[in-house]
Amino acid sequence: MQKVSYMGDGSTTEFSFNFPYFENTNIIVTKNNATATGYSVVGTSGGTDADFPYTGGKIVFETAPTSLDCITIARSLPLSRVVDYQPTAKINPTTMNQDANYLMEVIKDKQDEIDTLCSQYADIADKESTTTLLARIAALSQQITDLGDISTLRQDVSTNTENISLVNIRTTGLSDYVVESQAPSADNNYTWYRKYKSGWIEQGGEATIAAQAANTILGTDVTLPVTMAGTNYLVNVCFITDGGNTMTLRNISNTRATTKLTIGTWTTIAITNSYIVTWEIKGMAE
Repeated sequence: MQKVSYMGDGSTTEFSFNFPYFENTNIIVTKNNATATGYSVVGTSGGTDADFPYTGGKIVFETAPTSLDCITIARSLPLSRVVDYQPTAKINPTTMNQDANYLMEVIKDKQDEIDTLCSQYADIADKESTTTLLARIAALSQQITDLGDISTLRQDVSTNTENISLVNIRTTGLSDYVVESQAPSADNNYTWYRKYKSGWIEQGGEATIAAQAANTILGTDVTLPVTMAGTNYLVNVCFITDGGNTMTLRNISNTRATTKLTIGTWTTIAITNSYIVTWEIKGMAE
């Protein structure tokens, strides 16, 4: 697929592209993965008898995109014949070349989309569980179906535009995303985690701290639902309740291991009932 992306800066209104196209409706512009508005397409003419009517061009916005806007310019060629040759009419070489080139460019774009989907299959198979893999394969299979029937070379522009949006959402700016997660419940002792494609993990839960004598340190072990790659991960611990006691929690410290976290507490008064703290860690998974 022919496309180019830019980040706005609050002052630039013109964004160029250098891939060939046949008419202005072939150019699809999105802003932050949504259809853009308030712009015009200015094409670079290929000249008389050129193989491509336009060799490139630029997008001119009425209002400059901000520094938070990601602009993507893509080419969308409908799967349809553009010329109907008549048996008794003289064939113009320029028209024939443009017609052949149009069909070749359509095939190239579809090949790019298929290659992208194949890469996603390979990446999913390498990283995800069987259940998640089958679910994502089903979703990607629908995307392949949505590409249309190449053998008939028929598909309308609106459907093809939707396909470009689907591929953009899954391939643009998604260098990392959640591939596995667990929601807290009584069955997992109210632990949770989010594991990303890169191996980054965010996990947490609740810990019950037992009764504690005054001016003593108590260590409570928490088993991590996902093993960490090392012990230099970030830890956050938050005090919730002391089970009805009036207390002053002077310090919360921790001892980190790859499979467990030891939460240490110290209080200046005796605590007769258990109480709860929440914990959260962030880092790379094993």
